[in-house]
This record gives sequence, structure tokens and C-alpha cells, in this order.
Amino acid sequence: MSKAPSPAKVAWLLRAAKAAAAVAVKNKALRNSAVVLVVGGAAVLAPLKTMESQELTAYADKLAKGLPTFCSGATDWAMPIGETFTVQECNAIDSMVAIKYGEGILACIKPERLDQNSFDAMTLFAINVGIDGACNSRAARLIRAGDRAAGCTAISTGPDGKPAWSFANGVYVRGLQNRRLKEAALCRTEVTQ
Repeated sequence: MSKAPSPAKVAWLLRAAKAAAAVAVKNKALRNSAVVLVVGGAAVLAPLKTMESQELTAYADKLAKGLPTFCSGATDWAMPIGETFTVQECNAIDSMVAIKYGEGILACIKPERLDQNSFDAMTLFAINVGIDGACNSRAARLIRAGDRAAGCTAISTGPDGKPAWSFANGVYVRGLQNRRLKEAALCRTEVTQ
């Protein structure tokens, strides 16, 4: 007999189903604007799963002070450690997370200031540092000001040339810097049609 899912898991799966239904409407609206951006698309999900690895069992993330983490970086203090997910459940949750954080980026940076790669890079950045962290970052300020190239560099590098956003609990973490470098590189990559 299998264990019943926790209320936290049920809530995440319900939110994922709602987000999946809403994303088509959001993407249609963006396609009708001057700039075409896809929120929560495959281009952001593939690197997300690589950077985070898709964990099918909730675990306590040591870098985040024990915050329960599952799927590709989803977090929730209410999620029981050890709660399990199927690949399909995590795919739905990962899509919902990408949509939520992508919409957060669009709330602080006008779509006209982004192309698909810089949007996806900022979405990945936000998934890791939070929407407030990403939107209040030097990277976002530079992109909002119209200097996308400098903004992309600022994802991984401070104005002093030192690593940015690569510390957990005050300690430099090479894995975080590697992630920032990948996000910055994606952000700088020209979109080809």
C-alpha cells in the first residue's frame, strides 16, 4: 500500500496544473506584443534540469539552511523531507516554477529589453536567487537601462571583476559561480532564427 501524498505535494501539483493552463494565454499575449518571448519553454527547462538536477525525493538543501528542495530546485518549508515525486510530476512542477519566475522577471524588466536567451538566463538566475534578488540585482538594473551586454556580465561578475551571486552563507561556492557563468553566457548568446 502506497503512502498518501503530503498536503504540500498536493498543493504543488494543483498549482502546476493551473500554471500549465495559464501559460498558453500568457505566451499568446507575449506573441502579440512587439517582442516574442516564450515563458517556461523548453529552452529554459533543459538548462534548469542540468543546473539543478531533477531530484525525485525532497531533501534538505545544505546551501539553503535545510530548506526542503525537490524536482529542479523547487523549495517549500512545508514539504516533508523524503516526499517522492514521479518524473511527470516534477516536469509539471518544473514548468510551473519556470513560468512563475519568468513572469517575475517580466514584471521588473520590460520585454523590449530582453531577447529569448537573456530572458531565459534571467529566469534561471531568479529561480536560484529569488525574484526579488534577480529584480533588484545590478544585472537587472543594467538591462532595464538598456545595456543588456553589461547586465548579462553582471549576473556572474561584480563591478570589481570578482564573482557575484556565488556565495552561500557568506562562503564562496564554486558550483554557484559555475552556474552564474552559464547563465551569463546564455544571456550573452545572440538569438538565431
